[in-house]
Amino acid sequence: MKSGFACAKTNLVSTGVTHLRPFNIGRTGELDLTEVYQVPADFLTDFADYALSIGDVLFNNTNSVELVGKTAIVREPLACGFSNHLTRLRIKDNTVLDPLWLLLTLRQLWTAGEFAARCNRWIGQAGINSTMLAEIEIPVPPITEQRRIVARIEAAFARLTEARRLHESIVAELTQLEESILVRAFRGEL
Repeated sequence: MKSGFACAKTNLVSTGVTHLRPFNIGRTGELDLTEVYQVPADFLTDFADYALSIGDVLFNNTNSVELVGKTAIVREPLACGFSNHLTRLRIKDNTVLDPLWLLLTLRQLWTAGEFAARCNRWIGQAGINSTMLAEIEIPVPPITEQRRIVARIEAAFARLTEARRLHESIVAELTQLEESILVRAFRGEL
């Protein structure tokens, strides 16, 4: 478990080292790198300590009550830093605990409201500290069972993603059709 480091917006630069923030943790368990902040390369001397490896899990420890516990998996190595509002979880032994199992378990706890119920609350923010996070019980079935369940859930998510893509495509086509009908109607072509 590794907590990130704070960096005020006044220290951000246009070219530097990526500094991941809570908004980089997508609601689907994936990192969202469409917008990233940069900090000066000399801002921190031990950036290597913050590098992200495949299978690392980033946990959003400070946010609004609803977003505390939002979690994402790292699918490619990233030389970066990350905010003190994030905690990196790295599995020591992948033969005992699969990182994707950890991700899915934490996401299930988040969607069930477990972190919202446990978090400390302040004005406008809430948080789960490292001690509280370390106390979260993660069920650990045999690794083969973890991987079997993960594979089934990921297959279901892939089908859901494809269904969303098809839905968006259909909505776009219907919008275009509606617009063309209106144009034709106003031209008196109907």
